[in-house]
Formats: sequence, structure tokens, C-alpha cells
Amino acid sequence: QTDSTETSELSRYVTYTPAGFEAAKDKKRVYFFHATWCETCFAANKEFAENLDKIPAEVMLFKTDYDTEKQLKKQYGITYQHTFVYVDKDGKQIKKWSGGAIDDLIANTQ
Repeated sequence: QTDSTETSELSRYVTYTPAGFEAAKDKKRVYFFHATWCETCFAANKEFAENLDKIPAEVMLFKTDYDTEKQLKKQYGITYQHTFVYVDKDGKQIKKWSGGAIDDLIANTQ
């Protein structure tokens, strides 16, 4: 399976890095806890990557590795992949939900 996450400056869907996350403080930031072995994550990843223009301009979605980002999982109480966490400018959780893709992202970040 190929990883088609766009990482350009213009993208609203990028691979999580601490620096990138910090740089997007003025946006509505959402972690997408993704696992390479998770079929529903793969489907959601494909939907996000193919529909970048449908992700609201003020939202930054960070594809966050479920298997390696153990500290973030602990911080937000993530117990399974395909979980999303919307956070404020200080990184405090605003909302958390499981499953879904673009429609859910839009609904949960309004």
C-alpha cells in the first residue's frame, strides 16, 4: 500500500510532525490516529488525499502514526486507531471521535 499523504505547504492534510503541528497553531488542528495495517484508516486516508479541497480551509488534519506516537496516544486517551482529536491552540482536546472521514471532520470542527 502506498502512502499518498500530501505534505506540501498548501495541503490541509499532512503527516504529523511536532514542528508542523506547532506551525499550524492558527488553524483548527485535528489529529487522525492512523495505522498502516488498519483497513478503515486506509479508506479514510484515501478519501482525504483525493478530496483535499473538501477539507475546510481553516482545518489542518494531521495523519498521526498510531503505532509510533505513544505519548500523544497517552495524552489524549487513544485506545484504537481511526480516532480523531480536535484540539485548541494550546493542544487541549475540544472533541474526540472515532471513524468516519471528511463529512465527520467537517461536522466535528464547525
